Amino acid sequence: MTARGERSGAGDEERPILGWDVGGTKSAAVVASPGGEVLDRREWPSRVERGWQAMLEEFLERLGELGRLAEQAAGLGVSIGGPLNPLTGVILGPPHLPGWHDVPLAEILQRRLGLPVVVEHDAVTCLLAECLWGAARGAASAIYLTCGTGCGAGILTRGQIVRGPAGQSPEVGHVRLAPDGPPIFGKAGCVESFCGGEGISKLAPFLYPGRFTQPVEPRRLAELAAAGEDEARAVLMESARRTGQLCALLADIFSPQVIVLGSLARYLPPWWRDEIIRSFHEEALPANSAETRIVPAELAERLQDLSAAAGWIWRQRHGA
Repeated sequence: MTARGERSGAGDEERPILGWDVGGTKSAAVVASPGGEVLDRREWPSRVERGWQAMLEEFLERLGELGRLAEQAAGLGVSIGGPLNPLTGVILGPPHLPGWHDVPLAEILQRRLGLPVVVEHDAVTCLLAECLWGAARGAASAIYLTCGTGCGAGILTRGQIVRGPAGQSPEVGHVRLAPDGPPIFGKAGCVESFCGGEGISKLAPFLYPGRFTQPVEPRRLAELAAAGEDEARAVLMESARRTGQLCALLADIFSPQVIVLGSLARYLPPWWRDEIIRSFHEEALPANSAETRIVPAELAERLQDLSAAAGWIWRQRHGA
């Protein structure tokens, strides 16, 4: 939802943009320039068990710490996990945000701040940030895979964000890739089972119960693999192979110019991405995938901070 408040006006394209990155673990309030520079920020633990009202009040409190930069802002962008309706700005119960059911977030923030507000799915905002300032600059067709705690997707085709009739983002994490695998969100063998951090952690004891008696974080698996542990390397290779299959599936449908990989690609070893690319080319139809690049997010540590502002900027320039 874009809600116009009394502080919107001429010269907005030169004024800073506020951002609220709402995460299950951490949240951040950001002031960014229209050119993609983080001017100031505050970060804090989300403590999602408090519910949305307390989280909102803390955001507003931290926003106040940003001072004059915040007062000069043209608008506010919110980056948050789905499901949600970005066309109305209503949050529809993300599984990692307890109590966020039917919350008219854009309307509430517009009323409290008197600013235009855009609420957008976090996978889409990361895609848009990479399109504006990162690895997907200039691409008319691009896909961003979050590859973080879970695996979501933001998809742009012919310059338009792919949405359902009620603004739904594609929930690729729910797509089944294999007959079996660690159950995530009640579905075994889905994309989330292999391509996100939570699934990879559970994949270790799923594949090798004799070696791993409990979930193992991907970073730790990478350390064990570097130390020569074959089972740890095999877990990450299976994750990469399945991620490559997902990329191939998306390329066969959308023929993107670029697929940008999120968080995991920043800290897992290069051979993890090499295996994704190998599996991708093995699975994808060449006519649809020959021009597709698979790359890590270029914005790296700046991506989450810039994502919320990117959602607002894109909406002003291109519409929904």
